[in-house]
Amino acid sequence: MPTFQSIPEVIASYPDRFKPEQAEDTDATVQLNITGEGGGTYQLVIRDGTLDIREGEANDPTLTATVDADDWIRVNNGEVSPMTLLMQGKLKFSGSLPMALKFRSMFETYA
Repeated sequence: MPTFQSIPEVIASYPDRFKPEQAEDTDATVQLNITGEGGGTYQLVIRDGTLDIREGEANDPTLTATVDADDWIRVNNGEVSPMTLLMQGKLKFSGSLPMALKFRSMFETYA
């Protein structure tokens, strides 16, 4: 199991961890607003089983997730669940709740 040290490492891992069979018939843009040191804004454009990652803000994202960089690294390292961060108010979603529920299933996780 890899241990990510930075947000660029996490983002770079998404193409290899993407599960296209879970994203069939999906047409969505997920914007990650990663705050704090080492953060950034990224778009994960998911269309019919494909993934395109872009930097910057989306015009009209289907789902926006806002989280601190250290917490997002911990999620991707399998050290904490997104649900725990949601309950603690450290992860916030806006937009499509069904997409929020489906998002994690589209990527291999280490938890």
